[in-house]
Amino acid sequence: MRNTLAANPERLQHAPTADSPVPATITAAAAHAIAWQAIVIGAGPAGAAAAIRLAARGLNVLLLDAAAMPRPKLCGCCLSVAAVRELSLLGEIAAASKAAACRSPSGLFPPEPLPLERVRLATAGIEAVLPLPGGGVISREALDTAVVRAAIAAGVAWLPETRAVSVSETEAEPARVVVAGRGRPPATLSGEVVIMAAGLADTVRTPAAAVADATGNQVAAGSRLGLGTTLPPGTAGPPRGELLMAVSRQGYCGVVRLEDGRIDIAAAVDRGLVASAGGPAAAVAAILTASGGRRAAGLPADLASLLAAASLRGTPPLTRCQPVASAAGRVLRVGDAAGYVEPFTGEGMGWALASARLVDEALALAVKPAGKLAESPAGAAVRYAAAHRRHFALHHARCRRVSLVVRRPWLVGPALRLARLVPAVAARMVPLVVGAAAPGKAHG
Repeated sequence: MRNTLAANPERLQHAPTADSPVPATITAAAAHAIAWQAIVIGAGPAGAAAAIRLAARGLNVLLLDAAAMPRPKLCGCCLSVAAVRELSLLGEIAAASKAAACRSPSGLFPPEPLPLERVRLATAGIEAVLPLPGGGVISREALDTAVVRAAIAAGVAWLPETRAVSVSETEAEPARVVVAGRGRPPATLSGEVVIMAAGLADTVRTPAAAVADATGNQVAAGSRLGLGTTLPPGTAGPPRGELLMAVSRQGYCGVVRLEDGRIDIAAAVDRGLVASAGGPAAAVAAILTASGGRRAAGLPADLASLLAAASLRGTPPLTRCQPVASAAGRVLRVGDAAGYVEPFTGEGMGWALASARLVDEALALAVKPAGKLAESPAGAAVRYAAAHRRHFALHHARCRRVSLVVRRPWLVGPALRLARLVPAVAARMVPLVVGAAAPGKAHG
């Protein structure tokens, strides 16, 4: 499949560089005085994309995040074919909104990812290379900053370094969001709907009420932890365009070179390995060594010491289900905050962008032409919960199956040998293993 970002001639220009700070466009005190139609908590791809889409419908939207932009984020940084397509669709929405009037000659939206051409799978010293057409790789610093800048250009108010402490709601009244910032007293914000996009580590207090999809918040038994870091440009490793996936009995690890030359490392690790190996860095190094991935990717022999010197970040357990909508319908969750199933690679950002699209579509029927909400949010919440189940059920089920297989390297090894001998088998493995479309096809 052709890279749809590279093929889109109408990409919206945005900010100069990924490392330029993104200043606030509003203060917490000023935000307190405004009756918001939508407050989005979390400015990753899911939250910022939802903000763009809702602003394009005429809603007044506030986007806030506990961090400043740009900021590092633990992520595999891979875009599946579906993620590339979702990002391209978001670019079309942004280009048709107020953001179209905010062009500069120094940047583009959507940002151009590095194309991914192949994935190198390694386990127990066995490796195979599979084609990976249509995907891409981009650092979270570059992607998240670009989407936030596009949201600002679309008319979204931006409030960084502001942590949401709690959200309360009733059916009859707007939701109340208590926020706090460094050196600032808490403030209370008011919003007709609140979009929760605070990720796996979401710590915002919400009412313990029944939820529209009745799933509850549950962590799957045996769920692995996420660990990751980046190594500096110039570090030996995989070439651009190649993703390494290293599989061992106690976890797996993805390694890819980013657009700025850094190497991104993201792993899903058994909790017991962190303890037995002597810490997070040693656990990641153990997976890359035991699988043969360190050698296959050309990573340095002193990888363990490089990881020990790096700043590793971690996540809570990866596989969990989470309520996507509150009973009153004013709190809707998108992205990782709406639940997550450990994907082998490349799907997390696609899921985030897709959930932003689904919540926008669910709210669309509730928005009058003048940008006002025409119905109780409860109806939109029911629509969103149903659409979320329909869209993600098959994706999550497939990822659960893949997760079970990669926990058994004795199954992965023979599959890799077969893929090396029969190229047609390798091509068929791609949609199942890495969540990408087979050549010439597109999967949502």
